[in-house]
Amino acid sequence: MEDDFGPLDVTVRGPGEPEVVVVGGVHGDEMSGVRAVRRLREADLDLRRGAAFVLANPAAIEAGKRYLDSDLNRVFPGDPDGDREERIAARLCELVEGRTTLSLHGTKSEPTPFALVHSSQERELDLAARLPVPHVVDHWGVNERTITTCGFSVEIELASEDSEEVAASAERQARAFLKRVDALPGEPPDADPDFFHMYEPVPKPSGTSYELYVENFERVPAGTVYASVDGRDLIADETFWPIMMSERGSPDVLGYKGRRIGESLAEVKETWLGGERERRNSE
Repeated sequence: MEDDFGPLDVTVRGPGEPEVVVVGGVHGDEMSGVRAVRRLREADLDLRRGAAFVLANPAAIEAGKRYLDSDLNRVFPGDPDGDREERIAARLCELVEGRTTLSLHGTKSEPTPFALVHSSQERELDLAARLPVPHVVDHWGVNERTITTCGFSVEIELASEDSEEVAASAERQARAFLKRVDALPGEPPDADPDFFHMYEPVPKPSGTSYELYVENFERVPAGTVYASVDGRDLIADETFWPIMMSERGSPDVLGYKGRRIGESLAEVKETWLGGERERRNSE
């Protein structure tokens, strides 16, 4: 499919042109999504809609690296004349435009799958709320140049381990997505997530020894010691909910501060999308 999709590794299955897309390998070292896409390509799926199964960054996957030139999930919508990942982003944006997309990722910070959306596209919240994840995170205002700002796309973050268990979890999420968008028959598992807004990175101070004392998605009151660096305590200056927080993730940030924005999609739409988001933006 090189002539049709340029640098992307794409397999199309099902009747007609692809209407839905499952993406793995946006980061070449996040193998659960890659393995899930490969399995779905080989499976005997009773597809009711055309589906594209995409490995976004084949060269980075082969090299076992997150990226080769620049971080693909930080350069959307890309640049057709840019570096390698910028060109991939432009092509992938073109591919997902007008199609409902699931992008599978891996994180060292959280073993339980959760969804990432951008609330400027309300449909992403609607879809994520119906997927079998316990948490849905709006990253509006943070990491603005990810695939969720390109077309109608939802990210699922899974554990980063390259294991059979995590690959099977990624495949379950993809199959649930395909059922939710009526590409596969059957009903996916019930979903009842809570909702958060990821609003501020927590810088990672320089040091050699890090300890984290809090759990992701659990409230951290102001004044709490939430981590230490070389024995020095880090104290919360405000109440927040940790999101993607880990001692062993990014070299620059420990994770992100989050706020809880609802226990149901209806509450999120009434309060967060009903004006709270804009009010906070004006502060």
